[in-house]
Amino acid sequence: MNSRSRTSVLSRAGVRFRATATAPFHAPSCKRIHHMMHHWRFQGGFPVRVVARLAPAFLLCLTASLTTAQPTASAEMPVFSQTGPQPALPVSSQTLDLATCIHLALERQPRIAAQQATLTASEDGREAVEKLRFPATLDPEIPVRRRQACLGVTAAAAGLEQDQRDAAYAVARTYFTVIYAREQERIARGVVDRIGATRDAAQRALDAGAADITSADVNRATVYQRLAETRRIQATSGVKRALAALKEAIGLEPECWLDVPPGRLPEPDVRPNRDEVVAAAVARRGEMIQAGVFAQVVCLEIDAQGTSVLQRMQTFAAGTDIHARPVPQGVRNSEYRPGAVAPEMPGLLAGNRQERVEHARALYARAGAMVATTRNLIVLEADDSFLRWEQASQQASAAREAADSGDKLAADQNRDFIAGLKVKVDEVVNAHVVAATARSQYNEFLYQQVLALADLERVTAGGFCAGLVEPTGPRTVITAGAKAK
Repeated sequence: MNSRSRTSVLSRAGVRFRATATAPFHAPSCKRIHHMMHHWRFQGGFPVRVVARLAPAFLLCLTASLTTAQPTASAEMPVFSQTGPQPALPVSSQTLDLATCIHLALERQPRIAAQQATLTASEDGREAVEKLRFPATLDPEIPVRRRQACLGVTAAAAGLEQDQRDAAYAVARTYFTVIYAREQERIARGVVDRIGATRDAAQRALDAGAADITSADVNRATVYQRLAETRRIQATSGVKRALAALKEAIGLEPECWLDVPPGRLPEPDVRPNRDEVVAAAVARRGEMIQAGVFAQVVCLEIDAQGTSVLQRMQTFAAGTDIHARPVPQGVRNSEYRPGAVAPEMPGLLAGNRQERVEHARALYARAGAMVATTRNLIVLEADDSFLRWEQASQQASAAREAADSGDKLAADQNRDFIAGLKVKVDEVVNAHVVAATARSQYNEFLYQQVLALADLERVTAGGFCAGLVEPTGPRTVITAGAKAK
């Protein structure tokens, strides 16, 4: 896989990125505990540390979301300017391609706006800590809190790109689901029409007194036609449901009408490499970055707890919700899904300095286990996504041959029946049913292959490119009554 020559769904859709200072996590060695210092006070009698202990309140969004299903952040930070809800779009008729849908989702998806607000709050918290103008000789806690605040911004930035990757995947998945449902609807409608034509021809022959046609043949054809009609109804409903899901993934208002242009499912020839997929996932995933950042912040908390001789001292968790992102729980029933390790840090540590330091060290050891668990779950998810692509790819290849053979068989049987050759009605009907089933099965496997490739882009945080979106420049969303530019 050559990442330089490829681009992900986001970049091929026209999204630009700028570099950030995120890097693979390496747990830093903790500093030695600071020597006990005198209790400095203002002239009015108020301790400097009372002001310093306000610093944790600005350390926002140090959350280690170990979500294995969703997905993702790379070592780059997307440029994103939305800071609040966008104005409602006018009621309109919009036919959007995949690249435009992704563009619109990155601008309008509320989940992205929420994480953008989190990043903004984290940056404000860092600036607030930087403005605490107390020298380290007066209060050695302040420099530690500043470093923790900077790491908080890194974690929030990783969370933002992860949400953007998730939004792009949700749009791609629902978009291709619309295309897939339309394909299934087209197949079902075709078999309904062909069986109906065969039944009508059989009915006319029966009315004309043909000896080789019976009423049972006509009734049997009617049964198959009605069954095919139920499949068509199911596919039609699937198109509507997929369009509704696509609207939600983009973040459109309920009154907006959305459609996608006609088309077929892509037949990608890209072949991912398992080792490269796993390596990219471990190096680029937002969960990995956030887990590593959390461990570094906990390690710094050991230093922070060593700066005070008080019997109680706040931690960085006093000013942030480390459980803002839910951690997936394990499932052990008919399915098996291993659970993640949640971050842990109380808002207050009690005891003398040595006891508080030891408590923080124990929590740092737990954070290290959390990082290892996160890495293992990411590797497992990457393996699972690759194997699902491999299976669907092999199945699609075999099913395509079956579908082509089924179409030829149905065409030959139908031609002979129309020509008046000795072909039974049930043979013609069965040929149509078999051909439609084979073609529908091929579409199913092709759909699963496309979804697996889109998921590989998400799992690797853009490290793998499936080429599902053509690179485009800025585009204009066409509304009702407007002309394309």
